[in-house]
Amino acid sequence: MIPKPNNTCPACGAANECAPARSGSLETPCWCMTVTANAAAIAALPDHLRNEACLCRKCLAVAPPGAPQ
Repeated sequence: MIPKPNNTCPACGAANECAPARSGSLETPCWCMTVTANAAAIAALPDHLRNEACLCRKCLAVAPPGAPQ
């Protein structure tokens, strides 16, 4: 599998700093492998944006407004 070359956070539009997306290889270590994703942040994405690009550090760690805690 090859990562999609999407370098923009689908939640806020900032750079997501995804090393595998930049390198084109899932073997490339990335910062996201050391954090726990906030499930509410992922669930808040519209279906068409899920699995298309990584969230940035800020969006991955913080629940969106109005999301259940």
